[in-house]
Amino acid sequence: MCNIRMIVKPFYFIKKLIAFLGVSLLFLTSSTFAQNSTSSPYSYYGLGELNQNGSGNSISMGGTSLAYRDGGVLNIQNPAALAYIDSLKFIFNAGMAVKYTNLNQGDKSDAFNDYNLTRLAFGFKVSPRYSTAFSVSPYSSLGYDIAKREKVIGSETYLNRFLKGSGGLNQLIWSNGVKVTKNFSLGINGIYLFGNNTRDEIITLESESTYTYNSKTKLISQGIYFNLGAQYQINLGKYNFSLGAKYQPRLAVDAEQVIEVTNYSSGFGAVRHKDTDDGAFDVPESYGLGFGINKGKHLWIGGDFLHEKWSDTEVFKKSYSLRDRNKFSLGMEYKANDGYARKFFKKMTYRLGGFYDTGYITVEDEKIGAMGLSLGFGIPMAKNTGMINLAIEFGTSGTTNNNMVREDFTRITVDINLFERWFVKRKYH
Repeated sequence: MCNIRMIVKPFYFIKKLIAFLGVSLLFLTSSTFAQNSTSSPYSYYGLGELNQNGSGNSISMGGTSLAYRDGGVLNIQNPAALAYIDSLKFIFNAGMAVKYTNLNQGDKSDAFNDYNLTRLAFGFKVSPRYSTAFSVSPYSSLGYDIAKREKVIGSETYLNRFLKGSGGLNQLIWSNGVKVTKNFSLGINGIYLFGNNTRDEIITLESESTYTYNSKTKLISQGIYFNLGAQYQINLGKYNFSLGAKYQPRLAVDAEQVIEVTNYSSGFGAVRHKDTDDGAFDVPESYGLGFGINKGKHLWIGGDFLHEKWSDTEVFKKSYSLRDRNKFSLGMEYKANDGYARKFFKKMTYRLGGFYDTGYITVEDEKIGAMGLSLGFGIPMAKNTGMINLAIEFGTSGTTNNNMVREDFTRITVDINLFERWFVKRKYH
């Protein structure tokens, strides 16, 4: 007679949580996390360049994620998908990206390379109906460095203006997914937004008398907000049709704004002023809808629509003339492995996608949007211990109209999922 007993590894969760917090501390203090992760001049506007915090699966499919579910993937974009992760797996996820950008303005061009960590996350199933995950990722980034020469109005004198931005805002997310019925699930992300945006402005006059104006503005975030998700799947014979939805209310996030101003002139020396103000800035109301169709366990095709109402947002009760953002994405995934494959290429997963993003800023009446194509591969690790996801994006943003800047970029993301079993099977005869 054979009996099977399932034994949970003692203190497993506590050990993993301590390890995650330790790595997260290193992650958050690393200069590659929120610093120098963009070289875009358009990060001057709004809260900076908005980052994508998707998994390697999602990025490979143009960002498509709202209706996507997989037992080995932590889909933070729609927390309702977490309800369907594998009950025997503890999932750890880490991602890193490198972005190669060519900036084009008129007949001039320049090239930049940016590197940053994209996400750390872990998740697991708590009960047959409830799963949870913790993650940390960048929300927005500043990285502009702009120099201008302007004529002083009503004078023959010129001034030089230097603008520089650095830093960024980061997210610490607690995600929860609950399976309400066999085909329907709900989820919620609780998000702590932290970090700082630092903006420097230096103005010097081209005249016999020396005059310099130096201003540093720092926006320090320390607030909480949330968003909600839902998924529903319908079985139609050989096909499964899934719907996904996401909603986030407009919420004010607590922040502190520090402004330091220094005026220096040859006749009067330096005059300094510092002002600190407690207030808030808004995260926009947003909603998203997605669909997915899959046949068996091999082919999945889906698409997303996301709308963010940035035009209603304020930073310390000031409007910055932002505009509403719409993003459209389509993607597909093909899992070649039928469970018996021996050849390497038949064990892999293949992905393809594209996106169009209207952006949330307008410069000189020009809308600064982006579009691109993506492809990717999922490479299984030995003994089903994880998956290495490689995503490659080719895209463009901005425009050369009105002597502005167009960005042509290639971004490569390496995303690693590691699986560990929660349980050990022991047999007794």
